[in-house]
Amino acid sequence: MPPARRFLHDNAVLVAAFALPLVVVGFFLLATVIPRWVVPPPAHDLLLRSNRIYDGSRIAITVEFQVRDGRVEATVRPVTPNTYSSLPALWLFDHKTMTIRQVPLDLPDQMSEGEAPRTIVVGALAGRRVVAQSQAPDGYEIRTRESSGGSGLIGDIFGMRRYETRVSLVCRGRVIRVPVPPPVEYQTPMYAVGWVVDEGR
Repeated sequence: MPPARRFLHDNAVLVAAFALPLVVVGFFLLATVIPRWVVPPPAHDLLLRSNRIYDGSRIAITVEFQVRDGRVEATVRPVTPNTYSSLPALWLFDHKTMTIRQVPLDLPDQMSEGEAPRTIVVGALAGRRVVAQSQAPDGYEIRTRESSGGSGLIGDIFGMRRYETRVSLVCRGRVIRVPVPPPVEYQTPMYAVGWVVDEGR
C-alpha cells in the first residue's frame, strides 16, 4: 500500500476531523455565492420612510405617508399645543445604480391648532406608480434589522451605545444591502412605503 494511502487508512478519524469543517464551510460558501449567479438583481425601485431626522429643528406637525391609487400621499396634522415633532423623510432606492437618495417634500412646517388634516400628494414622485405590498413583482422582499453596539470599553462604561439600521433586499437566497445614509443609519428605523412598478415619463 502506498504511504499516502496507508496514512489515510491509519488516521481516518483524524482526516475526517479536519475534512468535515472544510466541507461545511465550502457548502455555506456555495450557498452564498450561487444565488448571486442565478438570481437576477432587483428590477424595481424601493420607496422607504424614516420617522425622524434629528436636524435641530422643531416642527409643529406630524406626517404620515400612504399609497393610494398608485400615488404617494402625505397626511399632515397639527400636534398638540406646546409639543413639537421631528422632520420625516422619504428615501428612494434606485435599483439600477444601487444608490439611495432623499425625496424632496413640499410640506408645511406648522398648522393652526384644531385645523383639519391635509392630504398632500408627493409631487417629486409624480408620474411614477407605487404599490404598497411587502413583495415586489420580481420576488424581492425588504428586510430591516436594527442593532446596537458599544463604542469600545469607555463607551460601554458611560452608556454610549450606537444604534444602526440595516436594510436589505432578499430574493431566493440573494441578499442586496441597501446603503442607508449615515445620519439616518444611526438615528432612526426605516420602513418600506412601496415598490415603484412604473418608471413613468
